[in-house]
Amino acid sequence: MSDNLEKMTIFRAKDSVKRFSAIFNVPTEPLPQFSYRTKGVDIEGIIKYAVVGGSSKTEADYPWMVALNNISDNLKLKFSAKNKSPSAVLCLKISRNSNDALFYVLTFGMHTSRFINKDKLVNDFGIKVAMNICDHQNLKKVNTTTHSSVSTLTDRQASKGSSIDIFDINDEKEFFRAISGSTYESYPYIKSFSGKSSITVNLKKGVEVTGDGIIDIILSLEDAYELMDYKDKFPSYGRLDYVSDNDSIDRLNNILFHLIKEKEYSNIHLSPSIILDDDISYFSYKDPEIYENHEKFDDINISDLVQQNQKFNIKSSIDTIIKWRIYYVTTSSNISSMSVYECLNCEIEEDGTTYILNSGLWRNVNSDFKSNVENYVKHNIKDKSNNYLPNNISIYCTVSEKNVDKVKYKEEVYNSYTAINDKNVYLFDKSKINIAGERRYEICDLLHKDRELIHVKVLKSGTNSLSHLFVQAKFYTDAFVKDIETRKSMIKFIKNNDNSENLGKDREKFLSIITEERSKLQETTFSVLLCILTYTEGKEIKDLPFMAKYELANTHKYLINERGIELAYAIRLVNKENNSSSTLATTPIQSA
Repeated sequence: MSDNLEKMTIFRAKDSVKRFSAIFNVPTEPLPQFSYRTKGVDIEGIIKYAVVGGSSKTEADYPWMVALNNISDNLKLKFSAKNKSPSAVLCLKISRNSNDALFYVLTFGMHTSRFINKDKLVNDFGIKVAMNICDHQNLKKVNTTTHSSVSTLTDRQASKGSSIDIFDINDEKEFFRAISGSTYESYPYIKSFSGKSSITVNLKKGVEVTGDGIIDIILSLEDAYELMDYKDKFPSYGRLDYVSDNDSIDRLNNILFHLIKEKEYSNIHLSPSIILDDDISYFSYKDPEIYENHEKFDDINISDLVQQNQKFNIKSSIDTIIKWRIYYVTTSSNISSMSVYECLNCEIEEDGTTYILNSGLWRNVNSDFKSNVENYVKHNIKDKSNNYLPNNISIYCTVSEKNVDKVKYKEEVYNSYTAINDKNVYLFDKSKINIAGERRYEICDLLHKDRELIHVKVLKSGTNSLSHLFVQAKFYTDAFVKDIETRKSMIKFIKNNDNSENLGKDREKFLSIITEERSKLQETTFSVLLCILTYTEGKEIKDLPFMAKYELANTHKYLINERGIELAYAIRLVNKENNSSSTLATTPIQSA
């Protein structure tokens, strides 16, 4: 190889790989092979070389050329090209002793991925090496993912090498996926690097790239992979990061499939993979356009999902579940769907490690991070379970669907009962307050005269019924604080509302705490209360799934830091008794 080589891209194979054929997607017998010994290690190599590309293009492939030629018969612009380029995949086996053999893949040129079985590569090799060798005061580019109810990817690029601080990473919520930059002098052969699944190193001029030189570079990067320096440089990495090893993903998916097959739903629930509008009429596990008599559901539940789909047989696997869809229909009869796998939420404890499936991606939770989140919830978020909200209330009701009464259990029954029996609480459930220019949201379920905005949600087995509770707390509180139209709409609702639950109440008492002008609002005197309804006696906040506690902690931090508004929670026991003395229990509620 030339000693003027400028760049190398290196992958590391998994420890389970024992032969070259496991790495390649093409037969390895005819490929050129070689071996030699250098610096006390045995080297074996194999290379797949190919000429790639070669697609022909003419003027017909360029719309602007076609357009110009159509202007006049005198224009006859012509073009013809057929590009080909060399590419190669070099696989090296480095044996330090008979029991210590490592496989590495080096790629050169374009279109090399077609020859490689990526399932056999370590997906975090590049990012870990990059974090360990980088000068974190001289980074060029950072790629992160944000975990929330909706995961997002973000790229940040600096015009010159900069400190990690300049990228303004939210350390509590963003997790590193790739970084680019420069190294310290301890890696003198590297001019710059970029690390994700592979590590790409741009070599300094004069670096000798011979067989021995390549091995020196690979072994130094292998040593860097084993370092723990990244924990100090990038403390958020590893707290809640993606499981990148495909063998681990397959193992976790198999555990998940077994739990679903055996109907063990205690650590599994469904939640929408996107934030849904409030105009959802119902959900279905069968395509409404195909199945005329499909069953309709108010929310999504893992037990309903399994019951509605085919029974499992000996050929079933996680792939069976991945093919399933969840359909949702709006009040205007628009039909959309979501992937079941992306709606699945699961927590698995294995060998002391917590694994979480969310939005179709497995993550593992660092034990220290888990303890930090749980301690934050325990010591910083107030438990108001002994306050004024009623306990052990029936939320039984009947809902009229196509003139057929169906038994349901709804938090709106709890909200109604609370408002009827407490003159200091104003019912806002189904209030359709103006938020972001649309009158279709409820700013909260209940408003207490002591400036408390209350959001109520039933915690149901097999569902992530809390999935939007935290988003709503932030979104609605922001609207309440920042949007004068929202406050105007709340004032109008209090003045004109004729709900029986609010009749006879001192409206001026509630109007006095809400002002149109933000300068007079005194927003920091308000608080937000999340009321979690449960059918399980003795339920505590510590019993919630870890991700619910994580989002609760982030919601508290956001409201207290950004709005100066305190967030608290209250857990209330409810039941499913048919209390005939309750008006709501016997009066059908018209479904949306």
